[in-house]
Amino acid sequence: MIELPFDSPLSAMTYLEQQGNTVIFATPLPPAMGALVGMVNRFLQQPVTQAEMAESLTNVSVMLKAGVPLITAIRDAIGEHDNKTLARIGRELVLRVESGSSFTDACARYPQVFPDTIRFLIRLGEETGGLDRTVKDAADHAKKMDRIKKDTKSALTYPTFMFIAIFGAMFFWVYLVVPPMADLFKSFRVPLPAMTVIVIGASKAFAENIGTILAVGATAIFSLSMAIKLHQPTRRGWHWLLLRIPVFKLIVSSFNLAFITEYMSLMINAGVDIMRSLQILKEALPNEIYREKLDMVRERLVQGVSLRESFTEAKIFPTFVVRMIGVGEQSGTLSDQLEYVAEEYRLKLDDIVANIGKLVEPLAIMIGGGMFIVLAMALFSPLYYLIKSI
Repeated sequence: MIELPFDSPLSAMTYLEQQGNTVIFATPLPPAMGALVGMVNRFLQQPVTQAEMAESLTNVSVMLKAGVPLITAIRDAIGEHDNKTLARIGRELVLRVESGSSFTDACARYPQVFPDTIRFLIRLGEETGGLDRTVKDAADHAKKMDRIKKDTKSALTYPTFMFIAIFGAMFFWVYLVVPPMADLFKSFRVPLPAMTVIVIGASKAFAENIGTILAVGATAIFSLSMAIKLHQPTRRGWHWLLLRIPVFKLIVSSFNLAFITEYMSLMINAGVDIMRSLQILKEALPNEIYREKLDMVRERLVQGVSLRESFTEAKIFPTFVVRMIGVGEQSGTLSDQLEYVAEEYRLKLDDIVANIGKLVEPLAIMIGGGMFIVLAMALFSPLYYLIKSI
């Protein structure tokens, strides 16, 4: 089963035979069946990483610069990739380009692999005759964004694991340690402090309803993740919360500032006007809060306010970023200044990844230490009263 860019079975059979295949029968699938097959294929196929896409585009650029025809470059650089999904996409790109589609339109069939910014740069190259240069720019951009995203994920992994470990330890104490201690205290036949009674009661309720608690917890986590993915107001609320939690705020803001300045630098350097650059950036930006701020910037620009003042009034961009934008706006070197800022935030993310343990430790000590103190006081104070009464 193969997807071909032809309207009739005869055209598809002719093309396949020209490629040296023996075709016995060809028929288009009904729309419903085609959609179902597409869903199954997407579920089973090997994912294509941004790094793999960037590597393929780099190879296409090198071949184009050497004078290799576009179709040959796509076939060799993408169609023969080790990633089977990317190789299949490469072969389908060749089919579409051979059928008369532009490289941009062919890539538009696979937005999950070639996002808007990549396709925009490819189209720019096709229109200006500098496809080798713009494809190289697209590949370099994809590599930088992949690095930013990987650094951000690495930085978020440690605090997430730390908090899971803390609550795992809490589960161990409440579910496995407190019940035997409660039986021991009961045998003492002495009055228990209020804190001990509360902890024992909570432990008992937890032990008796552990199945329900775990089921409700898993359902809540799944529901929240789906709501964040599919429901814009929930997603906005989640992004707002992340920007107010220590450590997470530092990581998320650094990622978004690197993302924004890298995109703007790329677009402006490619000759795209600032309004169009901000629109493309907004569509690519994953954080809802920063998307809203970019809308505010665009509205103020339409009203005639300078770029620097527009970013200042958004009240989410650091003074350093606003100052560099102002310098670039006045000197005509906005792309260079934004690239400098993007590099600074990429380095900041590297530093966060390298020192995330030191950043998280104080918060982990506060939370974990607080829980341990409460449990220790609840479990050992009865022993103190018992010894005192002897």
